[in-house]
Amino acid sequence: MVRRDRGLPVLRERELLAAGVNVGPLRRITVVLARAGGGKWHVPARSAGWRSHCRYAQHLTGSPLALLDVCEHVCRHCAPVVRVEPGEEVLWRAAADVVAADRRVRTLEEQEAGPRSWEGYARVLWEAARHRDAEVRRTLEPWTADPSAGAGAQQLLTAWSGVLERSETVLAGWRAAAPAAREVTSVSGACDAVAAGGDVQRTGQELAAAVLSSRWGQPFDVWAAVRRAWSGVRDQGGEATAARAAAMRAVEAAWGGLRVRDVTALPEPALVAGARFASPAQWADAEFQHRWQQYVVDCCDRLEEALGAAPADGSDGRQLLLVSGWPLTSKRDTELAYLAQYEQHGPTVPFGGRPTGYGVEPDHAVVLAVPRFAVRHAADHTRDDRQRIVLGPELAAGSTEPDERDVLALLRSAYPYLPADAEGDGPGARPTAMVTTARAVRRAAQLGRRAAYRGPNTVEVYNDLVVGKYSWVPDDEHPGPAAAEMENLPVHWLTDWTLCLDVECGMRDETVLHRLFGTVTSYEPGTGRVGFSPTGGHPASSVPVHRIVALTGDRRRRGHRQAPAHEPYEG
Repeated sequence: MVRRDRGLPVLRERELLAAGVNVGPLRRITVVLARAGGGKWHVPARSAGWRSHCRYAQHLTGSPLALLDVCEHVCRHCAPVVRVEPGEEVLWRAAADVVAADRRVRTLEEQEAGPRSWEGYARVLWEAARHRDAEVRRTLEPWTADPSAGAGAQQLLTAWSGVLERSETVLAGWRAAAPAAREVTSVSGACDAVAAGGDVQRTGQELAAAVLSSRWGQPFDVWAAVRRAWSGVRDQGGEATAARAAAMRAVEAAWGGLRVRDVTALPEPALVAGARFASPAQWADAEFQHRWQQYVVDCCDRLEEALGAAPADGSDGRQLLLVSGWPLTSKRDTELAYLAQYEQHGPTVPFGGRPTGYGVEPDHAVVLAVPRFAVRHAADHTRDDRQRIVLGPELAAGSTEPDERDVLALLRSAYPYLPADAEGDGPGARPTAMVTTARAVRRAAQLGRRAAYRGPNTVEVYNDLVVGKYSWVPDDEHPGPAAAEMENLPVHWLTDWTLCLDVECGMRDETVLHRLFGTVTSYEPGTGRVGFSPTGGHPASSVPVHRIVALTGDRRRRGHRQAPAHEPYEG
C-alpha cells in the first residue's frame, strides 16, 4: 500500500469516456470510506486526535466503495490520505493526464478557423501534451505486463497516444494559419529600425505628459500601441492602409476625446488655429487631438518606409539558439513568439523566475534549431538584453540533428546541472576525487562550529544551516553520521528558505562544481537523494548524494527575489 501527501486527482466518468478511456479498470479501484448522514465521505480514523486525522472521521466505520463514484465528494482533509495499490494509483494518475490533455485539445479543436498569432501558439505549445509524453509512458510501460493492472495500462497508453496525435494535429494547424516567419522578422526589424533613434518614443512621451491626470499615474505608451497594432496587421499580410487604421483605432481607444491637463506640455508652435474656439481649454484639446493623430500617421509612414527598405534575406541553413525567458508568452515576447514554431533540442532547463503581480513564476531556457535569418533577427531584437539569446554553432549542411554536445553546452550556460549528468554515472556511483576533496575542505572549515553543538540538537543545527553559519556535508561513504543528521532535521521546514546546494555538474569526464539556489523539498535516507526545487518555483528534481558537496544557507540572500539561480562554486 502507498500513501501520498498530495491527494489523488478527481476523475469524472463522463470526461473519461469523452477522452476515449475505458473506465472498467478504474471502476474496479475501491477505497474504504464512511460518512455520517449525507455529508462528505471520510477515511475512517485509525486513532483519535486532530493531529492524526480529520476530526470528522473519528468513530466512523467504513465500507469499500468505487473511488470513481465518490472521489468528487471526499472531505478535503481526508483526500490526501486516500490509499490505493501502487498499480491502481498509476492508472488513476495516467487517466487524469489523458483527461487534462483531452480537455485542452478539445478547446482548441472547437475554436473557429482563422488567422492565428504566434503569441497564442507559444501559449498552447507550452501546455501541449508532448511535454508530458515521456513521463506518462515511463510511468505506464512498466505496468503493462502486470496481471492486474496490465490491461488498463495498455488501454491508457492507447488513449494517450490518440490524444497526443490530436494535440500535434492542432499545433500543426495553428502553425499553418500563423504568419510566415520571414514576414514577422521583416515587420519586427522595421519596428526596431524606427525605434532605434528614440525620437518616436520621446514625442509620444511628450504627448502623454499633456494628458497625464496624476504624477503617480502611468503614462500611456503610445509608441508601443502603434507598433503593436501596425505589426499585427502587417504580420498577417494586411495592406498599409489597414495597418494605419488599426494603429489609429488603438490610440483613439485611449486618447479619443481626452482633455488636456497640462497645456505647457504641448509642443510649440500650435498647429491648430485658435480663433474658432470659445476658450483656451477647447483650443488645447483640439491641438492635442490633432497632434496625436498626426503622430500616428508619421509613425506609420516611417514604419512603411523602413519595411520597404529592408533587404531581402535569402540565406539558407540553420543554427542553434539558446532562448531564455521561455515560454514566449509575456508581453515583451510578442515579436519573438514566432521562435516557438522551431524544433526544440534537449530538455527545458530552469532559468530563475519572472516577476508576477504578487511574486515570481518559473522561467526557463531551451535550445532551438532556427533558420539563420531568424537567428539574426532574434539577436538584433534583443541586443539590449544579451541574456535572452545566445548563439550556438551552425548545423552542418544536410544534417537533421545537431551534435548533442553542442546542445548540452548551450543548456549548461543557462543552468549548469542537468538530470542527465547523474543518470550517466550508472548505479552505485561514488563521489569523484573533486567532490571528496571539496567536502574535506568544508568539514575542516567548520570543525569549531560542529563541536559547539550540544548533541543532536536538530533545531540549533537547523537555525545555523538556513542562515549559512553551518553547512551539511554528506558522508563519503553513505550512509553515515551526516545521513543520520539530515534525517533528523525538520526537512519540511527547509522549504521555507532559499538554500545553496553545492553540486558537481557535467558529465564525468569534464565536471565542475557549481552552487545552485533553491529549496529542499525532500530527503531519502536510504539513497541520500535530495529533492531540490531551483529558484523561481520550478518542479523539484532528485540530486544523488554522490554529486553533492554541501548544503547551506546564505545570510545575505535568503529570499527568492535576492538569490540568483546559480553561481560558480568558490569553496
